[in-house]
Amino acid sequence: MSRLSALTLTLLALVLAAAPAARAAAPSEYWTPVVASVPAAPEPVLGSDGRVHLAYELLLTNRSFLPPAKATVESLQVLGGGKVVESLSGERLRELMVRFGEPTKAGATLGRGEAGFVLMDVTFKRGEKVPRRLTHRLRIATKPLNTTAARSYLAGPTAVSRRQAPTIAPPLRGRGWIVGNGCCESLTSHRAALLPVNGRLANGERFAIDFIQVQPNGMLTTGPLTELNSYPFFGDEVISSTAGKVARVVEGLPETPPGALPPSTAAGASGNWVSVAVGDGRYLLYAHLQPGSIKVKVGDRVRVGQLLGLLGSSGNSNAPHLHFQMMDGPTPVDSNGLPYRFSRFSVAGTLTNFAGLFDEEPARIAPKLRGVHRQQLPLSLQVIGFR
Repeated sequence: MSRLSALTLTLLALVLAAAPAARAAAPSEYWTPVVASVPAAPEPVLGSDGRVHLAYELLLTNRSFLPPAKATVESLQVLGGGKVVESLSGERLRELMVRFGEPTKAGATLGRGEAGFVLMDVTFKRGEKVPRRLTHRLRIATKPLNTTAARSYLAGPTAVSRRQAPTIAPPLRGRGWIVGNGCCESLTSHRAALLPVNGRLANGERFAIDFIQVQPNGMLTTGPLTELNSYPFFGDEVISSTAGKVARVVEGLPETPPGALPPSTAAGASGNWVSVAVGDGRYLLYAHLQPGSIKVKVGDRVRVGQLLGLLGSSGNSNAPHLHFQMMDGPTPVDSNGLPYRFSRFSVAGTLTNFAGLFDEEPARIAPKLRGVHRQQLPLSLQVIGFR
């Protein structure tokens, strides 16, 4: 055999010997204890903090087997545009993870067969390029240990919508309006409202606001908290934020006494409400209106600033407020929440004692991001005014 032939055979033997090792180092299929998905692709919106927010939910299911095990999410990274754009771990991750089996308890561990989700708020500087796609790197620990499953892997890819959040007018007038349960980073009742409805998971409240108003003296009420008329904003005019066509109207439901929160059907949760089709597959909801106060009917054309009804406390409401949201369907529950921006509002600061208002404390407002804001989404617990 020639020296050239011997060298060729030696190189071939080395290649064949290395090939299995290369395949073992980068398998194309592997077991993953937790699977992930994003129920609705995020849409960007400019918040009043000057940052662009992608607010969405990452659905997680513990599908571990051989053996079935508890699975703890040790860390979560969001990747987009070839880099890590968000990281969650430790206490912060535990705070933002909701388990369907025990929704009132924080924690990053899913029991055998259990599911839940992580509230995501990925932000970018204004003008920074927002990735067209996101994916998530999970690091999982199982108990008992499963040596045949991957511990760190990619999951939950999602597109990022290119639609711009529309700019709309305010639905109320005056100052002192608290952005109750608002967007984006806090685990509020709205952000956590990924609910089972009509055979699917939906969150129409992702960008919803519960508007309540504090008076110039900082107080929420002028009398007993249990009486509707103690809330000075009870009966305020609710006006249309856009032009559009009335899509649905529900009325005739009674007021719910303050402090009470009886069980509600999905259809009755919003009390008396109006939804308006505003174009491009978007609808605006004005909910918990006073019975007998609605001034429009299905099919009516409305204009910006037109009176729709009066602020009330009907439906799943424990105090007078306006529940306001944008969504991709005409009904409040079986829909996907969409972002929006107000054309102009002023910020007095951020409320630091929300629960204290219902113990008859005056509002304590930290002077954060004060001033006039334009074409932005106000953030949770900001105290704002509309001209």
